[in-house]
Amino acid sequence: MSAGSRATERGAAADDPTDYRRCAATCRELLPRVSRTFAVTISVLGGSMRDAVRTGYLLCRIADTIEDAWPGDRREVEGAFDRFTDALAGVATAASSLQYSAIELRGRVAEPYRDLVRSTGTVLATWRALPPGDRADVADAVRVMAGGMRHYAGREAAREAELHVTGPHDRAAPAPGGARATDDSATVARFAYLDDDRELADYCWIVAGCVGVMLTKLFDRRAGGDPRAAARRLELAPAVGEALQLTNILLDWPADVREGRCHVPASWLRDEGLEPRDLVGPPHPGVERLAARLEARARAAIAIVPQYIATLPARHVRYRMFCLWPALWAAASLAHARRDPEFPRGATRPKLPRPEIRRIARAALLRGHTRAGVVALFRSVGIEPAD
Repeated sequence: MSAGSRATERGAAADDPTDYRRCAATCRELLPRVSRTFAVTISVLGGSMRDAVRTGYLLCRIADTIEDAWPGDRREVEGAFDRFTDALAGVATAASSLQYSAIELRGRVAEPYRDLVRSTGTVLATWRALPPGDRADVADAVRVMAGGMRHYAGREAAREAELHVTGPHDRAAPAPGGARATDDSATVARFAYLDDDRELADYCWIVAGCVGVMLTKLFDRRAGGDPRAAARRLELAPAVGEALQLTNILLDWPADVREGRCHVPASWLRDEGLEPRDLVGPPHPGVERLAARLEARARAAIAIVPQYIATLPARHVRYRMFCLWPALWAAASLAHARRDPEFPRGATRPKLPRPEIRRIARAALLRGHTRAGVVALFRSVGIEPAD
């Protein structure tokens, strides 16, 4: 294929190859600054798949940063999401407006995340250079995510205004090294971000399940193979994303509640007669029950992941590891958190030790190529695969 044909296949933004290379290089530099773990897993992917997944992740991370930290009332929060989706739709001034407004994030998020929002146009240029099918798959996921986050973050801003208190968007300044310095009394969550089980499921879909679908579509476009296996894979894809999101909700509970956001549904809290601030307060049996309830839900979702892996031909080693590593790390992290006497009331997220992360990755490389091996891997981290 000629250089001109490759540029056409990549898309309209690739008309200037020099500019495309510059944008792609910026995206490669941004990724490890906003997610070390994802930078590791994406490194196992190859070629165009890696490019598409990296670009998709960075766009999702921009939406996530807006949700986490954009200041102001409901109109301002929803307006930031509108500019982001307008930029995705090709509105010329939307990306530059969002980038300019990123100055509002100073002191609210660590510098790499502000830099990412300031690079919205660069990430979008890289997205526009993807092949048309990849570009559409990424856009579908980003629109689902941004639209859902717009609803929940906008509603939260409105509820904060009704309470006439400092809102969870008013984040404390990052401490050295990127961590946020918080004052529990000033920023602890006043109400739940989600109302009930239905909203918990919906939130997992908009922030992670849709990404699982995106990844599956990107893989299937390259893998081909049995259409029945592809259909089953697409059916299971949302559960893979949900498994990781539920794990993160539980493990991030100590920091999130202190920083103003509680993802434990309001109906769950009412069941135990608790308020969000109680989740990081003195020991309480209701808090332990809520943590166990959320963990059980996360573990049930992780137990479905082996079914997804079973649909992947053994020869696709890179994508198998890309899927296996995060799921196994999530399961091991749940077990690690359970052994922490301070969790979930402690101030920080319990982190799986690096030697354990490396051990699990090596084990997956050795044993993750057969159905029996995958089952054994999940059992080794305390998960009994679903039938």
